[in-house]
Amino acid sequence: MATDPEEPLRERELERRRENELKDLETEADHSERPLEGLSHAPTTWTQDQDERNARVHEHDEERSREASEAQVPPPPAHHEE
Repeated sequence: MATDPEEPLRERELERRRENELKDLETEADHSERPLEGLSHAPTTWTQDQDERNARVHEHDEERSREASEAQVPPPPAHHEE
């Protein structure tokens, strides 16, 4: 049985991608203030009606985004136990 010499490289790359995706998920789950949020003191023309209308349209965006992000995480390599 011949083994593919590229397999270890692919497994390392898959594991690196998996680690990065998991780090991204951790960052996305952190809803604390971001460094640039709140620095602009400019007045806004955004109305309460716009807030309410957009809230209804986008009310499930966070869940959909989280599900899509989780779907991007590659499965762990066959030899890796979690």
